[in-house]
Amino acid sequence: MKASEQHLKWYAARAIKERPYVLRYLENEKVTISHLADLPTMLFIRCTRTDIERLRSALYDRVLFYLDPERKSVQAIPDRVMKTFLLLAPYHEKPIMYLAVDDPTFFEGKRKRVIKGIFAGCEGVIRRIRGERRLIVRLSDRSAIATTYIPQEYLEDVE
Repeated sequence: MKASEQHLKWYAARAIKERPYVLRYLENEKVTISHLADLPTMLFIRCTRTDIERLRSALYDRVLFYLDPERKSVQAIPDRVMKTFLLLAPYHEKPIMYLAVDDPTFFEGKRKRVIKGIFAGCEGVIRRIRGERRLIVRLSDRSAIATTYIPQEYLEDVE
């Protein structure tokens, strides 16, 4: 699969059965795959829109792709969101929370960027969860990651 960098996007999917087969299939397709030990069924795939639609057809009974509810097509994850996610992923031993969200207003609020500490460079919105202010990074319309507590002085507004 050859494509210019500007046409490559990240997509989220969940392997619902035969995960080893799915991983081998994706590796043979020469797409970029990212996954975490903490979320063994969750897959992040970087490829073109055409490739993801072809993969969706080929793996329809083994993989659930996260869909854009308005367009009913596979939802692309913005590069800046994936960059933040990939920055957070190595800190799975720290209290990073993976969230399933049904309320779209959960993601509303002023965008913040972390400027100090281990999460420097991450962007999201601040929400209080379990009594602590946490940075929420939205992965799709229904999923997100929440960091540990981040002090106010470590944050700046994103314009």
